[in-house]
Amino acid sequence: MIDPFLKLTANYIYSNYKDTAENLCIILPNKRGALFLKKYLIEVFSKTMWLPTIISAEDLIAELSELKTLEEIDLMCYLYDSYKIVYGPKAESYESFAKWGQLILQDFNEIDRYLANSEQLYENLKDIKEIENWSLGEEVLSEYQLNYLEFMNSLGAIYKHFSSFLIENKWAYQGLAYKQAVANIKSNIFEDKFHKLIFCGFNALNAAELKLFYRFYEKNKADVLWDVDKYYFDNPNQEAGLFLRANFELFKQRNPLFIQDNFKTKKEIQIVSVPKQIGQAQVVKQVLQKYIDNNIPLDKVAVVLANEKLLWPVLQQLPPAIEHVNITMEYPLKYTSTYGLIDILLQIQLNFDKQTRKQKTLYHKDLLALLRQPLFQNYLTGKGIVIDPILIIHQITQRNLNFISATVLEQLFSQNYSLLSPLIEPMKSTADFCNLLQGLLETLINYFTKHQSTNQSNLELEYLQVILKNLNRLSEILTKYQHFNNIQSFKQLYNQVVGNSSAPFVGEPLKGLQIMGVLETRTLDFDYVILVNVNEGVLPSGKSINSFIPNDLKRVFGLPLYIEKDAIYAYHFYRLLQKAKEVTIIYDSESDSFGKGEKSRFVTQLQLEMPEYNSEIKITESVASFQNLPTDLINSIVINKNDETLNSIIKKATSNEIFFGLSPSSLTSFKECSLRFYFRYGVGLKETKEVEEIAEASTFGLILHKSLEYKIDITNRNFVDGTSKVSYFKKGSYSTSPLVVDMHIAGYLDGNTFTWNSNQIN
Repeated sequence: MIDPFLKLTANYIYSNYKDTAENLCIILPNKRGALFLKKYLIEVFSKTMWLPTIISAEDLIAELSELKTLEEIDLMCYLYDSYKIVYGPKAESYESFAKWGQLILQDFNEIDRYLANSEQLYENLKDIKEIENWSLGEEVLSEYQLNYLEFMNSLGAIYKHFSSFLIENKWAYQGLAYKQAVANIKSNIFEDKFHKLIFCGFNALNAAELKLFYRFYEKNKADVLWDVDKYYFDNPNQEAGLFLRANFELFKQRNPLFIQDNFKTKKEIQIVSVPKQIGQAQVVKQVLQKYIDNNIPLDKVAVVLANEKLLWPVLQQLPPAIEHVNITMEYPLKYTSTYGLIDILLQIQLNFDKQTRKQKTLYHKDLLALLRQPLFQNYLTGKGIVIDPILIIHQITQRNLNFISATVLEQLFSQNYSLLSPLIEPMKSTADFCNLLQGLLETLINYFTKHQSTNQSNLELEYLQVILKNLNRLSEILTKYQHFNNIQSFKQLYNQVVGNSSAPFVGEPLKGLQIMGVLETRTLDFDYVILVNVNEGVLPSGKSINSFIPNDLKRVFGLPLYIEKDAIYAYHFYRLLQKAKEVTIIYDSESDSFGKGEKSRFVTQLQLEMPEYNSEIKITESVASFQNLPTDLINSIVINKNDETLNSIIKKATSNEIFFGLSPSSLTSFKECSLRFYFRYGVGLKETKEVEEIAEASTFGLILHKSLEYKIDITNRNFVDGTSKVSYFKKGSYSTSPLVVDMHIAGYLDGNTFTWNSNQIN
């Protein structure tokens, strides 16, 4: 393989700073590359040495700004305080604010990272919105339009108050830290700590980074090492080189060591189309197995996931021969079973909150979801609660219990109800509910600690501990801030704190197979790359507009648009491929009405341009297939006709008993599928019964059938108004009168009570 970028960096340091390496500060885009760089430095120097200081760009900004970057939830709460101060008594509740508050914070971040003039920007935004709603005085603006204009007019004031408050307290959001770092650059003594700063592997620099890096560079206190390939750098139409061309123009630096032509080397690129996530995971397994069979070291292989949801399917499909796996990306907690369990309990409380009646009832779907949740079964075992969820589900469906009262719940769970009631009754306060969830997780942690026997249980234990840590943080927030006093705001807080968190994986960083996200690949190179879920709308992510600032205004003030964001991912895509010998690109071919199933335009561009650029690059495209598919498929579901299997059907068809005989529906079923006919009418298997919230057509049909077959003796029954039916009917049984049938249907639906007035009968 061509020397990886970080090894070139190590050689550069040895060649230029061999005797002063310990006085260097090396800044990388992220912390991931630091371990690899240390490894290469040890190889190159081949002696005991003091390593240089290696930090990430975020560490540099924190050092220069001298501000502490707060967590998002703290920023949101302080932003809400600023919003209330600006808006006064007309301010909305936190639940409403949280829906769009993150967009405001995101805009503030971009404004400061790109050093835009916030006062001018928001003044222009105010004018634009007023022009958009200007009707030349012909129409009076609606209340909604007036409120919207007032909100847009207030954004500048909110920004000013919020940023001032944070700086006074030595706090910051990321963008404000960048802005403050630039403001402090003249008086900062950071550069005096080191002989030289070396910026390695950067691509898209925001305005603040450009100003900072260039400040060090022009004072000859910094070197900038780029990772560039001629294929996308020399072509002005190639979006992957968009930022690098601008950076080189500014820094006037062209070091031939780092401008290579790796796309002129021989490569094999295989593009594989396969439907669904599990299908993509299966292809990853096949490719990895091929590498294992060919004795290719797995530390030279990287599985790169464009979609983080694929981490779990890929892990489940890894070949058994793989011993060591290092996962650089973290697994989102919102995809775990633990998160799903808490989400069900939250949904129960949300449905309680919607009810206006004094005695709250439990919605059957919430209870069924809880009883079917796998972790809930572990919780029951951990608490020593012995119930049969299947039996309870059967009772609910048989009795068609839609909204279940506390009395009925007590009947269903009998003596165990007191232990379960805290989970399925309305909460008293958000703090109490948070404590309840913490207790739930502690019970599950104790259970899995005692029953750790598989990788699955170890992973569940890891998720439980991380989510419990987040719930402890959530409990602190409830104590500190008063905005989360109802279930709606608590749900938003839970989604923000826990839903946006992830569980880290511990592995051997420099050993075995590497599984990572696209951004984690920065500065790293591998001989063999497997890129997964390379679909349009995933890589790149597409034209998502999440901002209050229109694109025209962003363009004028130098803020990034989706074009720049796509260019960033284009660079990552081509940079990952440039030094690899063999690349497998997998995309999801499952299509729907929204266009899903289209391969990324990066892949199409690769197919069209690369053969002309280098004929030695072999690109093949195929549809995935299962290699060990048997030639003959045997249908194992076969029921032979004999006396035993036919007896019940013949008896039903020939008997004169009531409800026997074959109906037209049964004959139609036999014509369509004889096996289904046997299961239904031979064995008596029926479809799973579900609770009906509204009587289905089949239920009405059944009632009608029963009414026509059932003879009603109306002699001893009275109407609601007390009038005896004897005055209208002769004594006896009626089975054919439409009136009697109609009365029976109503009675079937409403017990034994007839609800019409006697005057309706003539």
